[in-house]
This record gives sequence, C-alpha cells and structure tokens, in this order.
Amino acid sequence: MKAVWDNIRALDLLESLSFVKRGHFGAIGHSLGGHNAIFTAVFDPRLKVIISSCGFDSFLDYMDGNISGWTSDRYMPKLSQFRTRPVEIPFDFYELIGALGPRPVFISAPLHDTNFKSTSVDAIVTAARPIYRLYGAAQNLQLIHPDCAHDFPPEARDEAYRFLAQALQ
Repeated sequence: MKAVWDNIRALDLLESLSFVKRGHFGAIGHSLGGHNAIFTAVFDPRLKVIISSCGFDSFLDYMDGNISGWTSDRYMPKLSQFRTRPVEIPFDFYELIGALGPRPVFISAPLHDTNFKSTSVDAIVTAARPIYRLYGAAQNLQLIHPDCAHDFPPEARDEAYRFLAQALQ
C-alpha cells in the first residue's frame, strides 16, 4: 500500500505546478497498476476518472481463493492472515468499485485473463451499478471484455483514452 501513499504524494506535487490544471486528474493502470489506480482513487477524490485494465476480481475468485499473490512483504502483507480464510477479508472489490461512485470508472476485463476472472469482474460491476444509478450516473461505470489474455490491447486502450478525455473535459 506504499504505492497508494506515493501516488497521493505525486498528486500533491502535480497540484503544486503552475501549469497543471487542478482537479482534472485521472489514473490509468494495467494489472498491478489497475488495482493501484482503484486503491489510490478510494483514498483520494482528486482522481476524477479511473481506468483499470486486468486489475482485479474478487479475492474469493482470485486464483480460486489462493490469495498468496496479494500477500508478499512488498505488497499487502497484512492480507497474509487471511490466506486460508479469504472469505474473512474485511473488504473486496465490490465495495471499492462502489465507493468510487459516481466518478467515471472504465474497466477492461479480458475474457481469457488467467489472473483475474472476467465473470468475477462482471459480478463486481453488477453489484456496484445500483450505487451509480443512485447517483444518476449509470453511464459512468463502463466495462469491456477484450477477447484476449492478460493484456490491454490497442482497441481497448483507445476506448479507455476516449473515456478518459471525455470524463476530464
């Protein structure tokens, strides 16, 4: 989670620059960068639009419940206490994506990603949609499924960049 701290400090630095337009920040990330964009945005509302490619699924679905990939000393070591009990993790991406509402969120979840299951991402987005509807911002939560593996192919990137540009107008 040090990356979240570092990302927030980077936003502080950007805001201090006279040529940077305050309040018009977006985050885009692939894989680890995809969930770090989400984590950072949950803690910093200055991120007005979030794009995640191959960035998440439910901890319960990740590698069929084997969350050891999340628990290294350099990553999220406190999750290691839940290695054999992932159902007891006190948060999941359902809450994180919902907490971002009504901010624009674009998710690319490839159909053949072996790290993050697209069907799990579908369930998370389905759970978050009512929050977006509550805000009158259903259009702000977008999900695509490129027909590829753990990748952010050019067509998906182009769509994400259009989403980002429109959201930051």
